[in-house]
Amino acid sequence: MSDLRKAWHLYKLMRSQWKSFEDLSKLQNKKLKAVIKYAYEYIPLYHRKFKEAGVKPDEIKTVKDLTKLRYTTKSEIQANFPNNIVAKHIDIKKCHSAHTSGSTGTPLTVVYDEKAEDFQKAVALRPNLSCGQRLFDKWIVFTDPRHIGKKKWFQGMGLFNPEKFSLFLPINKQIEILERVLPDIIECYPSHLYLLAKLAKENGAKINPRLIFSSAELLDQRTRHYIEDVFNSKVYDQYGGTELGRTAWECPERCGYHIDMEAVVMEFIQGDEQVTSGEKGEIVYTSLYNYAMPLIRYKSGDIGVPTDEKCPCGRELPLMKVVMGRKDDFLVATDGSLVSPITMDLIVKNMMEIEQCRIIQERKNLISVQIVEKESLSEGTVNQMTNKIKEVLGKDMEVKVEKLDELERDRSGKLRKVISKVNLKNY
Repeated sequence: MSDLRKAWHLYKLMRSQWKSFEDLSKLQNKKLKAVIKYAYEYIPLYHRKFKEAGVKPDEIKTVKDLTKLRYTTKSEIQANFPNNIVAKHIDIKKCHSAHTSGSTGTPLTVVYDEKAEDFQKAVALRPNLSCGQRLFDKWIVFTDPRHIGKKKWFQGMGLFNPEKFSLFLPINKQIEILERVLPDIIECYPSHLYLLAKLAKENGAKINPRLIFSSAELLDQRTRHYIEDVFNSKVYDQYGGTELGRTAWECPERCGYHIDMEAVVMEFIQGDEQVTSGEKGEIVYTSLYNYAMPLIRYKSGDIGVPTDEKCPCGRELPLMKVVMGRKDDFLVATDGSLVSPITMDLIVKNMMEIEQCRIIQERKNLISVQIVEKESLSEGTVNQMTNKIKEVLGKDMEVKVEKLDELERDRSGKLRKVISKVNLKNY
């Protein structure tokens, strides 16, 4: 039953992506009203939040009405899990549990019942199919080993059958796997795809997948172009998180990230105001399908830029122009202004001696730069990089440079390129 339900969801999603924005909005508002009513009746945390805000469920009729409700924070979910955030009639033991990596502190657990998990998997597969994935494609995924599980019956026949490998395997072993399988599709984190491309180029490995999918980290243009040049294949980036699964994705036009509005409401907030097209804002989510553990106006900590632009592909799913990183990946200049992590990438991207780079703001007036060298780093390059960082963050900023053999990944295998240890609540 579960597999048939997944297939049915996927069929409907492949059709709904071509609906008009008006029809998509009607569908989204219908789902929103249903989940709001349910959360009020069955989720103690939200029942209390509605009461505190003086709002009744029937007052939330459209996405615009969500501003009547207060945000839900990560700390609130952690403090109320499971008794006050998971529906009382849900047996957690029968649910799928997902855990954030905890790279910014304490990990967060989110549970999905079978119906929600089936829908989420259909949402996750839609962008792959929309970008050209076929039923019997050879599909290699390098991922967190905790995500490697049993195969479904249809995967045994080769249908949508990803071969999953731990990205902590020796990199040479991973290249051997790719050369042996010669996959049609490779899927991985951008930083790891870069390492695979680098070694493939050094070894002269002939690996030419038809499609490459990246997710879970910021994909900068330098990394994208390098991967595409080595593998002679386009990279299609996807965006999401453990809390809500896949939520936005690049179509073949790659003009931004289509938001899965049949699955989520995405708001972009600065302070308590909705930002306008082209402005950056913190992404705030409302899930439309996970009734086991609904998330309403959940502050994700990620920063994105919405746009009113239309994609040439013809889909009227709204676009997010760019994902700028997590809120705690932003740096604080000495004058107190916030600086996007993308700015730091622009500083180092043309410095050819640098293989990989991580920038850590240890405190407001101290930046640590961790570097993996491609070739011996000259004093001139170090001074150039230091001066550019000071130009952006302030001339009084202290910059320390450290050379490493490799950059440490977090437990999930992700590689954060910019990290701020400064409390950003006041910025």
